[in-house]
Amino acid sequence: MSMLTNNTSEEIPGYDELMSRGKEWKLYQDLVSAIDPDVQVKDAYLGQHCILVEAESGWGMSMVAHGGAGRYRLGPDQQGISLRDLASLATSWNFMEASVGVAAINAWHSTEERASANGMKIEEKGTNDGFDLYREICTGKKVVVVGHFPAIERLNEYCDLTILERNPSEGDTPDPGCEYIIPEADFLFSTGLTLTNKTMPRLLELSRDCAGTILVGPSVVPSPIMFDYGVDCLGGSVVADPERAMHSLMSGLERGMFHNGVLKMRMERPGWLEELDQKA
Repeated sequence: MSMLTNNTSEEIPGYDELMSRGKEWKLYQDLVSAIDPDVQVKDAYLGQHCILVEAESGWGMSMVAHGGAGRYRLGPDQQGISLRDLASLATSWNFMEASVGVAAINAWHSTEERASANGMKIEEKGTNDGFDLYREICTGKKVVVVGHFPAIERLNEYCDLTILERNPSEGDTPDPGCEYIIPEADFLFSTGLTLTNKTMPRLLELSRDCAGTILVGPSVVPSPIMFDYGVDCLGGSVVADPERAMHSLMSGLERGMFHNGVLKMRMERPGWLEELDQKA
C-alpha cells in the first residue's frame, strides 16, 4: 500500500511519495525505510497531549504538536494500513498528522526489544531527565535548549542558558535565533517535537560543532540512525505496559503516563562521553 485512505476516500501520500522526494527529506526517509514493509497498523489513539500507535511490531508514542497547515485528513480507523505509510505522515505539514506519523515511526524503533538491542538504557523510576543527568558536563558551559520545558530555568544555576521558543515567555529567545546562537553553543538540548515540525534537520546542522546534542521527550526516535545526523544522546520513551498507558490516555491522565506504563529511556552514541573526557 502506498497511499492512506481516510473515511471520505481521500488519498493521502504515503511511503512511495516520501521516497520520491529530494535529499532534504533524507532523515525521514532513513527512519521510515528501516521499518519492515510487511508490518501493519492495528490502531492509533489520539489524546489531548499524547498519541499512541499500536502496530504488529509493538507500540509507539509521540507528543501532540498543534498547528501547521491544512486539515487533519485521517479517518477513525487505521487498521490494516502499512506502518511505513502511516509513519510517512511524519512529513505532513499538518502537525497533528505529523504527530501520528512520529508515533508510527516509534512503533517500530522504540519497542523495548529493538531499542534495547541498540543500546537503550531504561531510567530508574524517579530519575530526573537528561538536563539533570548531564549537569556535570554542562556546568559552566553555553547551553541552548529548544523548547521551554517545565522548570527549565533551573539550569541557570550552573550554565549559561539560552531558551529558544516558538511562543517565547519572558527571558526566552524567539526560535529563529537558532541560526545565530546554536553554532556558538557547547551543548544543545532539543525537544523531539522538532522532528514533527520539520525543524530538526536544520537544528542538527547548526549543532555539528557542539560538544553534545541531546534530544529529549516522548517524540524522540531511539534509533542509531539519529547518530548519523549528529545526535549524541536520545532521551525518549518506551511503552512498556500498553494497557496502563492506554488507560492513562483515555482517562485524561496523560501527564502521568511516565508513572503508568511508559518508561523513560536513554541511548547514547557509542564513545561520546569518552570523547568528552579526552577533551576535558
